[in-house]
Amino acid sequence: MRSIIVLVYTLFLFSRVACITEDVYNYFIHEVIASEKIREKIRSSLPDTEEGRSVALTMYDASTKIPNGLVGGNYFDLGHFDECYGIQYGDIYGKYCLGAFPFNQMPVSLRDPSVNTTIDRSPRILEDFGDPYTGYHFAVCVPSNWSVTDIPGSLIYGEEFCYSKATEKELSTGAIVTIVVLGIFLVLVVASTAFDLFLYYTKRESPHELFIAFSFFSNGKKLLRSTKNPDQLLCLNGIKSISMMWIVIGHSYSGMRNSPLSNFAELRKWMQNAANMYMMGATIAVDSFFVAAGLVAVYTFLKSRDKGVKFNIILYYIHRYLRLTPVLIILVLVHLFLLDYFGNGPLWRVVDITLVQVCEEAWWSTILYITNFVQSGSCIPQTWYLTVDMQLFILSPIVLIPLAKWPKVGLGILGVLVALGSFIPFILRFTYGTEDTGLTSTEAFRYVFYYQSYTRFGPYVIGMTLGYFIYKMKKNAVKRKLQWPIVLILWLFFLSILVACLYAGYWDVNLSSADDKWGNSLFLAFDRQGWAVGVAGVIFLCVAGYGGPIDWFLSLPIFQFFTKVSYSVYLVHQTIIFCRYAAMRSLFQFSDSAVMHAFWGDFMFTLALSIILWLTFESPVPVLEKYLFGSCSRKQKQNVKQSKA
Repeated sequence: MRSIIVLVYTLFLFSRVACITEDVYNYFIHEVIASEKIREKIRSSLPDTEEGRSVALTMYDASTKIPNGLVGGNYFDLGHFDECYGIQYGDIYGKYCLGAFPFNQMPVSLRDPSVNTTIDRSPRILEDFGDPYTGYHFAVCVPSNWSVTDIPGSLIYGEEFCYSKATEKELSTGAIVTIVVLGIFLVLVVASTAFDLFLYYTKRESPHELFIAFSFFSNGKKLLRSTKNPDQLLCLNGIKSISMMWIVIGHSYSGMRNSPLSNFAELRKWMQNAANMYMMGATIAVDSFFVAAGLVAVYTFLKSRDKGVKFNIILYYIHRYLRLTPVLIILVLVHLFLLDYFGNGPLWRVVDITLVQVCEEAWWSTILYITNFVQSGSCIPQTWYLTVDMQLFILSPIVLIPLAKWPKVGLGILGVLVALGSFIPFILRFTYGTEDTGLTSTEAFRYVFYYQSYTRFGPYVIGMTLGYFIYKMKKNAVKRKLQWPIVLILWLFFLSILVACLYAGYWDVNLSSADDKWGNSLFLAFDRQGWAVGVAGVIFLCVAGYGGPIDWFLSLPIFQFFTKVSYSVYLVHQTIIFCRYAAMRSLFQFSDSAVMHAFWGDFMFTLALSIILWLTFESPVPVLEKYLFGSCSRKQKQNVKQSKA
């Protein structure tokens, strides 16, 4: 409702009679932006020489003067960043500052008295970074020896959104150490790859597997190799790959809220169109990963028990930690010490605020997977999922051991957990769903409903339940022969659930009210769990042999490739999106085609970087782990042989 009031108010304000419109523009030009006052002050602060006048003119040229398209939702004028940043006059440099003007600071005489003036009418640009960053945004170029308090006008400036060569940061000790660490891995990769190629062309065997552990040649063959055996659940590759691409494109769209748009009103209209829930509801794709994670945890555990492998809970946890953490630590180092040096631009401080500063506080809790309990944010924003997934993995033996030894008890535990997976989110939303609790809606959403393992475990345990029945089905302990009418009905049922759960989010995004405690609570209780049931149903039908063309598509070999790099894709994609829009020099015209064009660029950059990360850090880990814990593995194998004998 607030956004509609903002749009209506803005349209009305700038379509009033000519005299009022003239007053508005005069107010913006002379009082808010105050470009002429700034120009005069710059000229008076520089020497009255030809070069001084030229520098003053360049600074004026790089600054905002008369903004265009305010009625259409253009709340940005970025000036000319590079022109300002490149100015140097003796020891004085150009200083580019992006100022904000909250809409509710418009003088009462220029407002429509029929509209309630107590309503916050600030256009929610950069809303993720708090109220100081919301509103109109205009640029100014001033001498570097000015502070933000020296700039005339009504714009609110902060040094955090000012950029100048005079204040460029030199490489820190942490940055140098990180570069050295990356350099060491580069040397390992080059040496290992060169040795591997030498062995290949001389047709020799490696004297030890560790010598080629970091070889791009051998690891590249592993990446491109596809396999197929009866124990594999190939349709999972397609589901995980499509879900990952869906998450990336969803973040490309959500990033528009913090991009310098020239038509923010169009974005608002797009968000209010129910047909676009296929993108606005992309967050539900994460629950597909929870289903897959729970399924794989149970299925692989029970299959390993059949092979005689004894359960070692310490190795169980260590293996998981080593699988996820090396590449995460590298990216944490990059975010902490190198990311600030990757670029610049009018909104580059967004990278510092959302990625670097948060990482400085949360790096340790991120690599320990406890951020959701001890910090207000993750070092890499999307790693909240890794935290929840790791915590659920740590708790999974509570279900795994009973399923293996006492199946009825294990299934009973799963049944209780499935019920609690809906009951707990319902209670929490019902209790904390209003700001009467002292939490803002954003705080409650992020830190009570969304980022916590106790509200997200529902899809995971649904996946665990599915994993048990697929395991039994693979052992022919469960009959799976169904008549085609039943199969058709099941397909329609599960696909209908997926569509219903996706588009039910429109009510929560655009229509729900904080006062509707029952409706909001029921939605949180059943929407994601319903989606998990739909995904689980699709997987079951595919594995049972009733998938037809859907199973064929989801099992294509290309999806094995994407699944292997999907973890690295998940870790790096949002940083690439943040850096892209933070470095924009010109305004972005929002449209579906424009975002799709940006998405494919984001995705290809992400894919290329993810392949490098997989080859360098992910692929060598199993080889290193085998030799680190080889004695334990050998003892297990000996015990298996003795038991069979």
